[in-house]
Amino acid sequence: MRLLLTSGATREPIDTVRFLSNVSTGHTGARLADVLAQRGHAVTLLRGEGAAVPREVHEVLTFSSTENLQNELKRLLRTGDYDAVIHCAAISDYRPAETCKGKLSSYAPELTLRLVPTPKLLPELKHYAPRPPVIVGFKLTAGADADARLLAVSKLFAAGTVDAVIHNDMDDLAAGDARPFHAYRSTQQTPASLAGLPALADWLHAFLARTDLAPDSGMR
Repeated sequence: MRLLLTSGATREPIDTVRFLSNVSTGHTGARLADVLAQRGHAVTLLRGEGAAVPREVHEVLTFSSTENLQNELKRLLRTGDYDAVIHCAAISDYRPAETCKGKLSSYAPELTLRLVPTPKLLPELKHYAPRPPVIVGFKLTAGADADARLLAVSKLFAAGTVDAVIHNDMDDLAAGDARPFHAYRSTQQTPASLAGLPALADWLHAFLARTDLAPDSGMR
């Protein structure tokens, strides 16, 4: 299958030298891209600036802000070349309402930064392509209990534009590649509990190979 992966964090500019971002390193996306490429998939990785770089993927592109990522996704998906999108990138929820031209003063006694929401990209991905691809979204929570985790995942499914959601929690990140993931086909089914990145890659490979998700199936 032809796969498009996103990874890493967006950078929302404040001025020419400062930006809002988050703690995503892009490691998960880069590792998944490598393993899926080794499994025979044709992988394109769209990574945030400064994010981890895969070793086995030859087509690697870079994005900066949410707007830039959105434009790149539209450009790539409108070709209709991709069978699936695995959206690991950590998108900023807000951006500065205005970007200062030049560099803000380092000596101002106080600065007020007004933020506005960024667009939600995941619900739009199928609409960017002439042949709607399979969409796998990721959801990261922070110290959430079971009910809060399920609610967070449910919100992604509510739009009806994702085929699977992978959940993990900030509390588990210290375990590195061995951290647990939970793979949902829907919120009505018990998620698959996956022990680490290799198990997640195995699950994704099997999920994408399902007959009812094949490029010529009714889901496409």
